[in-house]
Order: sequence, then C-alpha cells, then structure tokens
Amino acid sequence: MSAVEEYEADLAAKFRSGLGDLPGVKLYAAPDGIRKTPTIAFRVEGHSPEEVCARMLEHGFFIAAGDFYASTLAEKLGILDSGAFVRAGLAPYNTQEEVDEFVTALEGLVRET
Repeated sequence: MSAVEEYEADLAAKFRSGLGDLPGVKLYAAPDGIRKTPTIAFRVEGHSPEEVCARMLEHGFFIAAGDFYASTLAEKLGILDSGAFVRAGLAPYNTQEEVDEFVTALEGLVRET
C-alpha cells in the first residue's frame, strides 16, 4: 500500500469510528477487515440526507446525498424513497483535525434530534 493510500485508510478508519460512536448515526460499509475507499456512507436518524448535507455546509463541509448509483442496494435497505445515503469523501489533503471538526459538527446535529 502506498503512503497516500495508508494515510487515507487511517484517516477514513478514524472518521468511521467517530461517526459510529454518535447515537443515531448509521454507517453503511463493508465489514472490518475488508479494504475500503476513503468514502463514507451514512444516515442520521430524524434527518433526511439532504438536510444533513445542508446543515454540514453551514460548518464548511461539502457532502452529498443520494444513491450514488447504488439504487438497488438503497432500495433493498429500504432507504431509497427517503433520500438514500449521505456520502462524505476524504482525500490526501484532509487532516485529522478536519475529521474531528466534522464529527463534532455532526454531533451537534444529532443532539437536536
């Protein structure tokens, strides 16, 4: 694994862990031990994916909502009609501090529920 891939994988693992610790946040990911991209799919209970995106934009985080060409999966999970997923992606220029700030901002939204 290259240094960039290792950095992104570690950052994404921290991101998934932080989101997974928030009550009402559901992560959609392959099981542990399976290599993943640094893209995280999730939902926040009580908030549509579009609302989550709009609220996180207020904190300077641009994320997206939709099925991302996984409409069959979203349909089987029963979330297609309610907006499918929120997707947040990381890149080599992202920092651990940004991950912490994102989780903190999302925690504020979760607490409103």
